[in-house]
Amino acid sequence: MLGLTAGTLIAASVVGSGASQVQAQGQQAAAQAAEQAAMEAQMRGAGGYGESEYPGMDNPDDMYMEEEYGMGSGDPYGDGGYGSGYGGPSSSGGRGPAGPPPMAMFELFQPDWSPLGERVQQIFTSTRPSGPVALGPVLRNEAHVAYRYGNLPLALQLFHGYLARGSEHAEEQMDKVLFSKHFRKPLWHLRVGVSLGLHGDTETSDPSPISGSGTSNRMNDGMGMDDMAMGMEAEMMGMAAGMGAAMEAGMREGMAAMAGEMQGGMEEMGMGMDDLYAEDGMGMGGPGMGPPGMGGPGMRGPRGGNLGMAAAPKAEMTDAELDSRMQRYLGLVAETVKSGLSKRIKDGKFGHALVDVAPESTTQGHTVNGDSVDAANNPMWIPSVQFVGEGNFRDTVKNAHYAGLDLLFHFDVGLKENRMGVVSNVSRLKVLDARSGKTLVSSGPMDNTEVERMTRVGRGSPSAYVDEQLKSLWSVVDERLTLSSLPDLSPEVTRKRVAQVLGDSALTPLRKLAEIRYYGYRGWLTPDEVEQAFEITGGADAMKILHGSDTQAIEAIHELVALPESE
Repeated sequence: MLGLTAGTLIAASVVGSGASQVQAQGQQAAAQAAEQAAMEAQMRGAGGYGESEYPGMDNPDDMYMEEEYGMGSGDPYGDGGYGSGYGGPSSSGGRGPAGPPPMAMFELFQPDWSPLGERVQQIFTSTRPSGPVALGPVLRNEAHVAYRYGNLPLALQLFHGYLARGSEHAEEQMDKVLFSKHFRKPLWHLRVGVSLGLHGDTETSDPSPISGSGTSNRMNDGMGMDDMAMGMEAEMMGMAAGMGAAMEAGMREGMAAMAGEMQGGMEEMGMGMDDLYAEDGMGMGGPGMGPPGMGGPGMRGPRGGNLGMAAAPKAEMTDAELDSRMQRYLGLVAETVKSGLSKRIKDGKFGHALVDVAPESTTQGHTVNGDSVDAANNPMWIPSVQFVGEGNFRDTVKNAHYAGLDLLFHFDVGLKENRMGVVSNVSRLKVLDARSGKTLVSSGPMDNTEVERMTRVGRGSPSAYVDEQLKSLWSVVDERLTLSSLPDLSPEVTRKRVAQVLGDSALTPLRKLAEIRYYGYRGWLTPDEVEQAFEITGGADAMKILHGSDTQAIEAIHELVALPESE
């Protein structure tokens, strides 16, 4: 019974040294298997393991075992009274053959770790914060998710796909289509962009835009000692903030460099970060036992695994840094235009599509087609208004055209700093047709020095001054560029419009399908005409949208969304 006792003691010692409950349970299973095998071998007689399928340590397999597990002459158990191996002479003075080492029996029986690993993985995932659970129409939800994460082009494509598929709720959205008198076409959403042009002394430390108080941080002849002190204090605070940011950036760079050196050192030793937690697909203690995202299937981050198992990323509809830059150069002018545009958008003057999207939602999920939402090339300054860049308006209007926009609001800011450091900031706002590049209307000049003079003598408020300079611009926007009700169309006029839609390369396939579907819904096209127009626009994918199951239609819409826009 010594061989049996030896196997039991070795197994017990291995179990006792485990670092986790999963390892202990797996190794206990191996010890029990070894004990049972040893008992069966003794019951077969005194021939020991020399007559079994493991004849001894003289064959190549035994040499492999010696090299792999350290069971050769240097093995501490080899000379410790527990036998010399598989079928070798016993060193215990005729007390019978020794049992097989537990690691050999582990190799033989290969205990299944997966149930234990899966259970622990379930415990890990059950304690993680989960993302929003999606309820309601899939495509509508995905459109709202894309919009909520600031990707307006993707949101509009999904919205148009939602209309193209058609449903009772989608028909409610179809009925909200409006008509653009300027562009002479039906629209659910007038696409608006904004850009910024700076010229003159653009390197000045203080652009001195018009503020709500009518003053700026300028050291002119009207500034008293208190104002100077406040200016110096603000400058010192800015310097301190800059130094703090620089120190923080330096620390981040230093930590990143240290991490790179550590990673490089491990690679030189043949180790990557994954090797710390996994070896041949097994983590520390079994499959999936490493830290979340590193040890096994289903534990990876976005784009590689199950996004539902990770916390939803924070949705940011607009770009805060962009807004800060607009404020820096435009001040009250930016605030006033932002307010005017936002009100018209919320009131549906530029269309009703996506105006009801809340900044946060717990019922619409946070993915599109199971994946996270990529950042848009042109972020939103305010909801539904994309920023297309900085530069001369002749260049930025081209950017707006290529992005498929309809209107561009371009801010032009002229800066001039005199020898005393006083900055003149004169801004104007232009509205351009992004299709033709033509200027439709311009505001009056908004001059910070004039506002300061008015404020000193009490002749009016800064906000009243800015409103007056923008009055004619808003008048043209409201009369000519906002949308109105779509009149009923005859079948003949509808067919001519469909021909225009099919030939318009500026429209995405899903935008075309949405408009065609609307005409069929209103009865202005026959079912056969709708089907023909769908097939011309999107081929087999369009046929799935029109006639397929919900699953087929959604897959086809995702395929069409993935196509590059034709602009």
